Amino acid sequence: MRPTVLLIDSNEAVTEIVTALLTRNGYSVEVLRSGEGVLDFLAEKPVDVIVSDLQDTGGGHELVRSIRSDAATADIPLVYLTAMGTLEDEFEAYLSGADAYITKPFRARDLLSTIDGVLNRKPLNTSSGRLAVVQEVARVLACVSEDRQRLVRQAMKQAGFELDFESGLDRAFSRIDRERFHLLICDTTKDSNAVAQVREFVSHFALAIPVVFLHAKDDPPRVAANDPQFVTIRVPTTPGDLAEKVRKAIVDFGGLP
Repeated sequence: MRPTVLLIDSNEAVTEIVTALLTRNGYSVEVLRSGEGVLDFLAEKPVDVIVSDLQDTGGGHELVRSIRSDAATADIPLVYLTAMGTLEDEFEAYLSGADAYITKPFRARDLLSTIDGVLNRKPLNTSSGRLAVVQEVARVLACVSEDRQRLVRQAMKQAGFELDFESGLDRAFSRIDRERFHLLICDTTKDSNAVAQVREFVSHFALAIPVVFLHAKDDPPRVAANDPQFVTIRVPTTPGDLAEKVRKAIVDFGGLP
């Protein structure tokens, strides 16, 4: 059975983004626009974890204390997802009974790992993730047609990069939600709407990952020429040329030297 997350946030755009993120990663989601009626809701519908914007909980910390003081709801893990980012806000949140505290803007994998952690009662590191993880070898995720997999495989071997394939963008996005990749290779001939889907995905979480779009001669994707996050490469091309351009894309975007 899919764990159920109660999401409390008055911002419709945020709830849509977070709902899509959680749904594709195995959760059911219920949404409330404010904290009003939360206790009645919990009495009618059991949930496994609450994710709440501190500013939208109606009674704020008092509501959390009420949840903690009721034996029927006291053990429900609660994660604050909020733009209130001072140490005083975070300290007060934990005093009121929060299990974790994440500030907006946030990274998808931080929210997912935090929810996983509170559900399994694991020790959490809920920092904003500003300290980068140092890795010696770049990890590349490719979503390309079968006839281009050999090209990409040879190119990444020449570059000395780790490579994983995914069959579709939804599965690729789910992997990027949870794992650290240094670059995404996307085949625009495999999906005509790929550019729009990728741009929407990375913009939702201000995702810092460069993307290489492989395209046919007569169908170049429309991306800004001066945007280092999006690189276009026309195929056919050689493995050596692709390896060089992928390496340059990672470097230009501030990745591995």
